Amino acid sequence: MGSRRPPAASSSDSSSSSSPSSSSDDESTKRKRKLKTAAKAAKKRRSADTSPAVRPSEAAAGTRPANNAGACAGADGAVTTGARGVATGSACTSTSAGAGAGGATQASPTAADKRAAKRAKADALMAKLTAKLEATSNPAKRLALQDKMLQLLPKCTPQQQPQPPQPAAKPKAAAAAAGLAGGSRDAGGFQFKLARTPKAAIAPAAVAAALQGPEELARRRQRAQRFAGGGTVEDEEDEADAVLTAAGGVGRSQALEKEYLRLTALPRAADVRPPHVLAAALKLVKAKWLAAPDYHSASEQLKAIRQDLTVQHVRDSLTVDVYETAGRLALEADDLAEFRRCHAVLRQLYAELGGANAPEFEAYGLLYTQATAAARNTLSLELSRVPHHLLPHPFVRHAMDVCAAARSGNYARFLELYEGAPRMSPYLMDRLLGRMRLLALSSSVAAFRPLPLPLCYLAEQMGLEGEAEAADLAEQYGAVVDRAAGVLDTRTSSARPLGPPRPPGSEGGAAG
Repeated sequence: MGSRRPPAASSSDSSSSSSPSSSSDDESTKRKRKLKTAAKAAKKRRSADTSPAVRPSEAAAGTRPANNAGACAGADGAVTTGARGVATGSACTSTSAGAGAGGATQASPTAADKRAAKRAKADALMAKLTAKLEATSNPAKRLALQDKMLQLLPKCTPQQQPQPPQPAAKPKAAAAAAGLAGGSRDAGGFQFKLARTPKAAIAPAAVAAALQGPEELARRRQRAQRFAGGGTVEDEEDEADAVLTAAGGVGRSQALEKEYLRLTALPRAADVRPPHVLAAALKLVKAKWLAAPDYHSASEQLKAIRQDLTVQHVRDSLTVDVYETAGRLALEADDLAEFRRCHAVLRQLYAELGGANAPEFEAYGLLYTQATAAARNTLSLELSRVPHHLLPHPFVRHAMDVCAAARSGNYARFLELYEGAPRMSPYLMDRLLGRMRLLALSSSVAAFRPLPLPLCYLAEQMGLEGEAEAADLAEQYGAVVDRAAGVLDTRTSSARPLGPPRPPGSEGGAAG
């Protein structure tokens, strides 16, 4: 009756001995599962937090989510030490899970917090650059610092409206540091001051001189004349300073000679000569040229006369006479550029006013084109500009015959026309004469080879006066001359290249 049942007791003991081990295994598995879940949540929070700056909420708390994960990882090592370690690990896990659930809304910082952090950094950097700028005196370093400050200025906190003075004002560097640490968006930011030059310091003397200059006074007088009764002009200036238009378009100068200067302002009436004075000045230029030719002085005086005629809009027989005189002197002095300018104006004047010397200058134009033209169709273009009623004139016919002889190589005809050239045509034909005489020499040498060529015949073919002149020119062209016999050696001369006149002393080198 009072016997015990060992099997039952043994079974209960075995069950009681096995139940603690199974419960500890289940708790360890749950704990590991929770730790893995917390680690995954912390990893997600770290991947979501892309901003390197410390968020304001974290700065205030002094912790970050990663610190919780580290604390839990440290508690994991104490789990296997006993029941107390289990409780510690469970508490840490629950803390991490609670932090993950409660701080899910603060995982990613807002755009305003990011902008505030960037502006705070920019303000701090601007304060450092300002301190360096005030400390250094090197111009190169100051310029580099100013460039950096200008580039950094758009990133700083905008300047706010002025506010009432605060009792305690922080320095700029301390305010920037406080804004960086606390993430405050109410900081005033860096204030960049620009130094502007006052308007009163901008050359008042130069402005006053420009307002009281002769050009400004002339404009005022013209404006007063246009608007009669709208205002008065001070008459303290001398009448000699009046511009030509205000004086009725006629000059007042009585000087016969005047230095030629290009106009850089409105011409004054006191510097411009009227037409009757210009006529007397032209007569003086012609008389001086006949007494002692000086092309530079005569050209300067004629240019001054033409300028006075142009500013007074005078286009009459006096203008034609002035341009004809300037063109003739340019031909005599071999100034073809000046002649061409005068010829262009004369062609317009002849079309407007006519003129007895129009055929003469049309002939000069044809000869000039033949002597200087580089293109073959230039002469035909110049001939098309000659008026049809001037084509039968002897001067124009002579110029056309000269051009035809020069183009065909008829040196005999050219020399004949050269002997009877009218007026100043020989000055232009001289540019073609050397070419035609060389052609006569080459043709004569080829015709007489291998016989000797008499110098008297050569002088006649080349349009020269004597045998000595013919021998000198033939030697300049490279031919071999026997002066004692009075002949030209055609056999030797035909073997040598004949060309334009050579400098003295080159004949010996050519012969060798």
